[in-house]
Amino acid sequence: YTALTGHAPFEARHRPELFRCIRGARYPLPPQLSPPARALIAQMLHPDPAARPSLDEVLGHPFLTQ
Repeated sequence: YTALTGHAPFEARHRPELFRCIRGARYPLPPQLSPPARALIAQMLHPDPAARPSLDEVLGHPFLTQ
């Protein structure tokens, strides 16, 4: 996310709000990001760690292979 946007995905003034953003996967997606980039970010920032892709899945994602 940071490499593509120049910002951290989760920002808040107070720690409790930051944690709510992380748990709710609430982060801005700039319009210039391609659909494959958006999809990869959504997968990698999924609030449930078990639902996140493995390294092999990330490396095989269309965003990185096309």
